[in-house]
Amino acid sequence: MTKIKRPIAVAAAGISMLGIVAGCAGQSPSASEAPASEVMPTTAPGGAAMDTVAGPAPQFGPPQAPPPVAKRDVVKTASMTITVADPSAAADKAAVIVERVDGRVDSRSEDAGSGTGRAVTSVALRVPVAKLDEVVRELKTLGIVENATTSADDVTAQRVDMDARIKALQTSVDRLLAIMRDATDSEALIAAESALSQRQAELDSLRAQRDQLGDQIAYSTVDVSFYAEEVGGPAPKEYQGFVGQIERGWDAMVAMAAGAVLLVGLLLPWLAVLAVVGLVIYGLVRWARSRAAASPAPTPAPQTPPPPQDGDG
Repeated sequence: MTKIKRPIAVAAAGISMLGIVAGCAGQSPSASEAPASEVMPTTAPGGAAMDTVAGPAPQFGPPQAPPPVAKRDVVKTASMTITVADPSAAADKAAVIVERVDGRVDSRSEDAGSGTGRAVTSVALRVPVAKLDEVVRELKTLGIVENATTSADDVTAQRVDMDARIKALQTSVDRLLAIMRDATDSEALIAAESALSQRQAELDSLRAQRDQLGDQIAYSTVDVSFYAEEVGGPAPKEYQGFVGQIERGWDAMVAMAAGAVLLVGLLLPWLAVLAVVGLVIYGLVRWARSRAAASPAPTPAPQTPPPPQDGDG
């Protein structure tokens, strides 16, 4: 009996070992090992072996390049106030600086100054946007900078809107031209011509605005005001030598004559009023004298002699 139980125990132990081995084989592979089912051999149509990747797709795809950044349209402007010895000469130098970078001078105004104000020369410069910083640095070397500002305005949305409206209007104009070309009814042709005229006018106006905006984007505006260092107008003329004194005397005589003419012009209205008043007074005096001469003189009353006094012989 004992001999029969021993083989049974050995068999039971063997079955237990097989169960443990099977359990270990059924465990999932570790995270560091690739699953064996992901790569499976297959056969190409020509009979050659070919590997394919099976299993779920990866969670994230391959890295992609970032989308291109849209170009921004920016309008840059600058303004400066500079104190210099000679405003007009400084403005000439500023014009040379701008012309050297293919810019231009849009406007210029000069004030010679007075007894209470400084002379000033103001210029509006147009500079290529890429050269704006360089031009501003050179302008600062012309004198003492009192204030300077630079601003930038993003007009990308405005430019995109204008381009879209121009494209839509151009499409409308093309369609109206096609309608006019194929129209057989005179009324339809007249209506198309009227609509075309309106659309063409809007298109031309919008294109002009777009060109102006493009010019503002390509060329920055720099407003510069050059002020004199001291208050006062132009320097007085200097007279030197004998000839200079002759010129001085002549200028004084001309100035006196001009002053006399101005004085006469100032007094002329008053003289006219005084002349009218004098004529009226003279007329009244003459009239009074004529009345006095025309009226008869009163006759004097006869006088009686006084009565004799007592005691007179």
